[in-house]
Amino acid sequence: APDDRPHVMEAIQAAILSKGAFELEHRVVRMDGTPGWTFSRAVPLLDDKGEILEWFGAASDVTARKHAEEALRQSERRFRTLFESMDEGFCVIEMIFDADSRPVDYRFVEVNPAFEKHTGLVDATGRRMLELAPDHDPSWFEIYGRVALTGEPIRFVNQAKSLADRWFDVFAFRLEDAASRKVALLFCDITPRKKAEHERERLVDQLREQDVRKDEFLATLAHELRNPLAPIRNGLELMKLAGNDGEAVEQARAMMERQVGHMVRLIDDLLDLSRISQGKLELRKELVELSWVVRNAVETSHPLMAQMGHALNLAVPPVPIYVDGDMTRLAQIVSNLLNNAAKYTERGGRIRLSVEQQGSEAVVSIEDNGVGIPAHMLGKVFDMFMQVDRSLERSKGGLGIGLSLVQRLVELHGGSVEARSDGDGQGSVFVVRLPVVVPPARNPRDAGEVDPVHPKARRRILVVDDNVDAANSLTLLLGIMGNETQTAYDGLEAMEVAAAFRPDVALLDIGMPKLNGYEVCRRIRQQPWGAGMVLFALTGWGQEEDQQRSLAAGFDAHLVKPVLPADLEKLLAGMAAAKR
Repeated sequence: APDDRPHVMEAIQAAILSKGAFELEHRVVRMDGTPGWTFSRAVPLLDDKGEILEWFGAASDVTARKHAEEALRQSERRFRTLFESMDEGFCVIEMIFDADSRPVDYRFVEVNPAFEKHTGLVDATGRRMLELAPDHDPSWFEIYGRVALTGEPIRFVNQAKSLADRWFDVFAFRLEDAASRKVALLFCDITPRKKAEHERERLVDQLREQDVRKDEFLATLAHELRNPLAPIRNGLELMKLAGNDGEAVEQARAMMERQVGHMVRLIDDLLDLSRISQGKLELRKELVELSWVVRNAVETSHPLMAQMGHALNLAVPPVPIYVDGDMTRLAQIVSNLLNNAAKYTERGGRIRLSVEQQGSEAVVSIEDNGVGIPAHMLGKVFDMFMQVDRSLERSKGGLGIGLSLVQRLVELHGGSVEARSDGDGQGSVFVVRLPVVVPPARNPRDAGEVDPVHPKARRRILVVDDNVDAANSLTLLLGIMGNETQTAYDGLEAMEVAAAFRPDVALLDIGMPKLNGYEVCRRIRQQPWGAGMVLFALTGWGQEEDQQRSLAAGFDAHLVKPVLPADLEKLLAGMAAAKR
């Protein structure tokens, strides 16, 4: 071949000068013009003077061998590129057996860069595993030793706790024959996938738990609503049969009032939690003295305390402690904790409520000698729908939302709440911490100021509700309170009665046939005689968007059923004064 001629001539000249043997592989061009390779070897024949007489040699066609060698080199280059660039870890190991043919260790013959990245074992080639990691799991020796001896490949998933708790998908197969004792390992890091699987399993378990708790909550809700309904129905029968027995009628009325109040509190708590979850609960903050909070909370919880026969000990400091908060919500926090203590303390128990200032925090503690809280439940008592003990023989009632509501209301005030207990039967302590504010020079509540009392006035009131019993009972109550009343049972009838009756105040249900409450309100406002009328939406819908929709329709206020007559009277007086 022309390109090889200088190379061949140099080799020949060197052989002539050295008078030694000549060996060379070089490219040639065959007679048919195709390229090839030849291996040439020649030995010089010397005369008596040591001069070269002639050469004896042979030339062999090695084209096939050269092509095979080139193919092998290309294959090795491809393998090396794959070996070094692949993200999967790859290594070749040589098993080491003891005298009894038991695998006891292995030596790394070759590793790729990904092997070092995944395992952190640097410069492993030529070294033994136990030298690199003395605490290596011996079960791996058995697995790889079995592959080396039997030639049966194996695939498995392994959790390597020694490698920061990572997961690997491993494929092991034997190289060459059993005598070589070499095993190739191909493995990839599947930690992200396993973590995703575990997270999915955790979420599924969490959803199952929430589903179970939801079912338990719905069953408990039905139970809690039926509980007051039973005495209310009994009270109605008692009032029907009592005749002129005024004392029996009064007892029935008081009992029914308590039970209705219990149902209202349950529903209010549910609505409060919903508003907080949606970020729609607004606090009406003011400067509040904690003794007033305690006084209101104790008054709210007194009926339950008295019913259970508990002794309540109060420890309130003589020096006022002020916080910036919503008076109603703060009292709700304390009364919920008092009610919780009362329910989970056996009859005739002891409950202590204390208030003190610790640095920049006001600390309210409610301690009882009740059933206590197991250690594993301390971190869960504030979860929604969670109750420490759901067994029938120790059922205390409630929906499991009171403490969750407490925690969220406390957090809205910038504070914290925690539960403490030494376990079953050891009682419990709930501690609320709130930021203290500097007391003002004068506090209207401390000065004993009270809201002015407006004298009652006879008003013309229209009650509109498609629930006949609700409409008639409210109309009867308002009439007994000294008002002139009319009733309508759908939207179109409401417009007709309002046009003829010309009421001062109208209480309108929202969801009604023929014409809903919003449309009735809009149509009344369009009339000359309706522009100055006081219009109240009276409905079971009490979310923030419901209230905004009522105000947008033209209502003066949005009331949620059931409304107490005293509250309604106060609101009527205030709205009438504002209209004047």
